[in-house]
Amino acid sequence: MREMEFKMEIKYEHIVPGAEVEVEESQLQGGLVVYYTIIPAIAMSGNFPRHEALKNFHGKVKEVREGNGGAYFVVAEFEE
Repeated sequence: MREMEFKMEIKYEHIVPGAEVEVEESQLQGGLVVYYTIIPAIAMSGNFPRHEALKNFHGKVKEVREGNGGAYFVVAEFEE
């Protein structure tokens, strides 16, 4: 299992531990860097080098926590 953290600006009631999520991959810098968005544009991950790209875009929410400044952080698990 691989964990990935996503930043969410608004708390969504259906994004709770155990919820299943789908992500889409986007590329930066000519494909050398990737990032992920929980569909439909709920939360965004940080940037990762291409060699750390996900192989499976279906995951499960492990944790949701409130951060400083009102943002929320979603930790999701993905099978590799």
